[in-house]
Amino acid sequence: MRIQSVGIENFRCLNSVEIDFDAITTFIGPNGAGKSSVLRALNWFFNGGSLDERDVWSGSAELKVRVRVTFDGLTATDREALGEKYAPASAETFTAWRTWTPGEDKMTGNAFVFLPFEEVRSASSASDMKTAWAKVLESHPGLNLPKWSSAPKTEAAMEEWEREHSDQLQESESGGNHLFGFNGRNVLSGIFDFVLVTADLRAHEESVDSKGTIISRILEKTVDRTNADAAFLSLAEEVATKRTEIAAKHLTSQLTDLATDLSEEIAAFTTGRKIRLLPEQPELKPQASKIRVSVVDQLTETDVDRQGHGFQRALLISSLKMLANRGTKESPESVICLAIEEPELFQHPTQARAFSSVLRSLAAASSNGLQISYATHSPYFIDARYFDQIRRVRRTSSDPDSHAEVTITRATVEAVAKKLDGYVDAKVITARWDLVCTQHLSEALFADAVLLVEGDGDKAVFEGIASRDRHLAIDGISVAAAQGKDHLYIPHAILSELGIPTLTVFDNDSGCASRMEKKNKSTRDIRNAVQQHKNDNRAILRYFDVEEEDYPEGLVSPELLAISDTLESVIDDDWPEWNTELESTITSGRGVGNKNAATYALVSENCSVDPSGRLLAPVAGVRSLINAAN
Repeated sequence: MRIQSVGIENFRCLNSVEIDFDAITTFIGPNGAGKSSVLRALNWFFNGGSLDERDVWSGSAELKVRVRVTFDGLTATDREALGEKYAPASAETFTAWRTWTPGEDKMTGNAFVFLPFEEVRSASSASDMKTAWAKVLESHPGLNLPKWSSAPKTEAAMEEWEREHSDQLQESESGGNHLFGFNGRNVLSGIFDFVLVTADLRAHEESVDSKGTIISRILEKTVDRTNADAAFLSLAEEVATKRTEIAAKHLTSQLTDLATDLSEEIAAFTTGRKIRLLPEQPELKPQASKIRVSVVDQLTETDVDRQGHGFQRALLISSLKMLANRGTKESPESVICLAIEEPELFQHPTQARAFSSVLRSLAAASSNGLQISYATHSPYFIDARYFDQIRRVRRTSSDPDSHAEVTITRATVEAVAKKLDGYVDAKVITARWDLVCTQHLSEALFADAVLLVEGDGDKAVFEGIASRDRHLAIDGISVAAAQGKDHLYIPHAILSELGIPTLTVFDNDSGCASRMEKKNKSTRDIRNAVQQHKNDNRAILRYFDVEEEDYPEGLVSPELLAISDTLESVIDDDWPEWNTELESTITSGRGVGNKNAATYALVSENCSVDPSGRLLAPVAGVRSLINAAN
């Protein structure tokens, strides 16, 4: 079984969030938004740990933390471990809650029960349970239930009745028993495990063969030390026997003589007592066999802590990957959820890409028994084709004197396809094609606002113009190029569903006819091209739900701006000095021709004359989205 969804209430900065999980679930957002809090809430749910008042969301009226996890994909093994009460054959999911209040940490499950029995099960004492049972007998005389005799017998009677009357059971959160750890056994152990790799987890500590470390868990699953430990025990017994023989041979007679002398000396002061000296044998406790981890680097062998941070992090994640693989081989239906804080930490870009690729391939195959979740700041761990696996985390507060709240948004395939209905074929989305319009979207997904433009040249010009005053990145703004007017729809739909404010800028191509006439194109070709541009412009306006016209200009809505004709033509009319600077930059060897984006950015930043209002409008527009969002 795998995590289907999670609900978290009042845990640290998380006031109330609901999160759907996939094979890979990626949390993105600024520092302090709450990404790691999600992973740590799940770690508390699965692995326990102490909480106190400081772990409760600051705006909560009560001291209570609650985490819900719903699982799907239940297998026969899962149902057997959970039992008929929690996972009958008719149930497709299983839900459990962990709730903390001062002095109580309780796990409950979504069970199929006879609802009147729940008051009996939730009683805090045998006396309260007896009273609740009497009410059940009184209100349901036809159930043929036994009279009260003891709490265990009453519990057994309720379970037997529920087994025999499954048609009268209903789904309910049941807290009668401590779900995890009942009779000292973790119900989920062996069928689902959650492993958190924190950003500060030290690889050298996890590579020591001691209880609970990653290396010890791997060794438990792979190395049988039974015969070795038995041999060590036999050796210890043999050594103990030899020590006794050696002491008898070399010490006993000397000690006997010395004891006789001491006895004679003490007889001068007291009578009836003698001294006896014996060789004392120390208890030899055989130590369990230990394994040491070292790293061989060409001709040098070192301990793990003497390796670089990047290698240590790689060793840590590789070890967890092996642990997951070994666990799957041992129990083919078991699942490990590997949660990683900042998987890019200490990694060279190439290594980071490799990590991302390996983790994605492992999680993609359900047979690997691995579910992955990570909180990242790196585009290397984002694949825009799988935009639906991204969860954007942000903190919001409408009032500086109020408590900040966390919101988590996602863009589902269904929602994006619905938004694009009539503009983009749904197959393009559902097939996850490697589209040119999303190849450079990964960085934009991390932004607080996005300026979405047609091409790389547009991107370079606006970034250069903005940097004359203040780099857009300082404001948390990213510029993304969709590689064409007809490619603007998909990235906008994704960004919109994720809740990222986006200003889309496009050319209205009103000068298309004159340009084609200068190239001696046919009247028919010109007419068709003009009509196509009009259709495209109207379609974009319709998509943004604004009034349609053939050639819109300027800021037609807070999220849409139309360039008069093309950006190049606006530069020619309003900023001719730019072309002079471009020519000078290329001639001096500081730039290259053929509409090179880097050269465009350099010229836009360094031109001696400032650009005009029409060219400043896109930058001002996207910055206004940031102000509106805040």
